[in-house]
Amino acid sequence: MTKLDELNSWLLALRPFGLTKNDEIKSKLEAQNIEVFDFTLGDPKEPTPDFIKKALIENIDSVSQYPQNVGSLQLRQTCARWIKTRLSIDINAQNQIISSNGSKEAIFHIPHVLLNSSSARRMIISPEPGYPVYKAGTVLAGGIPYVNPLKTDKNYIFDPGEVPSELTKQIAAIWLCYPHNPTGAVIKKNQMEKIYEWACEHDIIILSDECYIDMYYEGNESPNSFLEISSKQNFKNVICFFSLSKRSGMTGYRSGFVAGDSELLTLYAKYRLNVGLGTPDFIQKAAISAWSDTTHVKERNKIFAKKRELVDAFFKANNISVLPSCATFYVWGNVPNSYQSDFEFVNKILETTGIMLTPGSVFGESCNRNFRMALVPTVNKISECLNIWQTKINSGDIKL
Repeated sequence: MTKLDELNSWLLALRPFGLTKNDEIKSKLEAQNIEVFDFTLGDPKEPTPDFIKKALIENIDSVSQYPQNVGSLQLRQTCARWIKTRLSIDINAQNQIISSNGSKEAIFHIPHVLLNSSSARRMIISPEPGYPVYKAGTVLAGGIPYVNPLKTDKNYIFDPGEVPSELTKQIAAIWLCYPHNPTGAVIKKNQMEKIYEWACEHDIIILSDECYIDMYYEGNESPNSFLEISSKQNFKNVICFFSLSKRSGMTGYRSGFVAGDSELLTLYAKYRLNVGLGTPDFIQKAAISAWSDTTHVKERNKIFAKKRELVDAFFKANNISVLPSCATFYVWGNVPNSYQSDFEFVNKILETTGIMLTPGSVFGESCNRNFRMALVPTVNKISECLNIWQTKINSGDIKL
């Protein structure tokens, strides 16, 4: 039998991935007649729009064939038109856009493209709190992860001035995510420009996870993209990651795209060809329909805004501090002082109410006084579970 220490040590050293379906926990609680309200995985319950489902069904061919690993030209041209409409910039669909199977696949694989085992530049900066896949992809590509804590007093905005100058020659790339998961923080354009100038000065590649760029509440300015910031430089040293998962309710479709520096994307296309990655043609047809429409996005955002209004009122009434946000569907809160840790708090809420929250430390070791609440249940379900939570607070079963 193979000994564990003979297997991939990088994989063995990774912390368990904290953002997964919690079917075992749900089954256990349901067996006790406790209804479960799952606010963990970012998988909204709002239905995928009918026109998207129709596009998929109508394009399932009788003969199944391999898709292009970079995506069809029709899809890439559609993505380029979305970029033109949404960001007011031009991009070359031929060599500056590649289809991806959701953003997670591309986020995980891109360090394998960028890192050279014999180079001094093997470090990739990951934000904390941040999506765990940034670090996991770096580690499993043989890179060196450098965790950069984002500070509350800077509204979770990355400040390049905090990176030690002696490390810049070792840094190959930096991960950024705005609007930010898990906090919902939004970055300003002048802050993005400052970061891009720093990255260009030190020849550092910006990897910008922008899968929440269309998820903002009505009446607020639309979030910016690093494609805009770098467009005059022909997107030099920038790769942006986009997804239909949250924007269009297509988490299970696994569809997105990456865009930016043509030289880097040429290498990524070569990598995808060797790995055997390709988005099925019928998924691409559904994606074309989704990227071509914005009405359904606005309708979904109104629903998320209503959800946010409900939970904000609840937390305010109970003096639980949460970070204000006008984007994403995440609520980032502080664990009440009466609890020793994030796990103690979320476990108490779960056992008492059936409400499942994510401990902040899933997003980084320094976040053990935080929790994340993903507003994925319907508006009615959220109202129901907040009433249960409030009842347990009023009765003293949950102490704040």
